[in-house]
Amino acid sequence: MNFLKNMLSSEGKVSSKRFVTFICLLFMLIGYTANLFWDFTIESDLFQSLQWIVMAGLGFTAAENFSHNGASSEPVEEDPAPTHTTVTHEYDYSEEHGEHDDI
Repeated sequence: MNFLKNMLSSEGKVSSKRFVTFICLLFMLIGYTANLFWDFTIESDLFQSLQWIVMAGLGFTAAENFSHNGASSEPVEEDPAPTHTTVTHEYDYSEEHGEHDDI
């Protein structure tokens, strides 16, 4: 029972998106099993509607994990530090301008 509560909750409160997604998934599994073992016919439109609800619910729930928490709407500026550039090679610009015509 604790597993089910943790699965459907988000930060201690029950998430309506997760609850609806779970119920639709449960109905899909019941319909699929009834069709497979007892030849109970499920309307294609109903089954596809449940599929879309489950896919959208999973997508929105996953997107919550990547969304900004809203703690601060302004970006935090970092202290500007001097950058250090290391020269690994030097380019000979004289070849570009035709100063060395070895041909």
